[in-house]
Amino acid sequence: MTAAQHTLTAAFPEFEVVTEPRPDGGLLLTLRNADRVILKRAISRGQTQTAVQLEWVICSIRRDLALEAGMSPSIVHLQSHSRAGLPTYEYA
Repeated sequence: MTAAQHTLTAAFPEFEVVTEPRPDGGLLLTLRNADRVILKRAISRGQTQTAVQLEWVICSIRRDLALEAGMSPSIVHLQSHSRAGLPTYEYA
């Protein structure tokens, strides 16, 4: 099991996590519960290779699951996605 697969499995303990390799080096992530498939997501190779990108994928999946369940994510979780400030421009 790769580090990305281990991280994804640990991030969603309430689901059965199935990962399948994709031809481009990424992963196909499937989250299941006892009854049905809850979510399928293609994750690119680049997203699996860096911790920051993988954390963004996990956060977006959690947001999608919360929205599907009828809960809106808290503003604190949404603000955590803005890791860099906006660019500033200087006029000469």
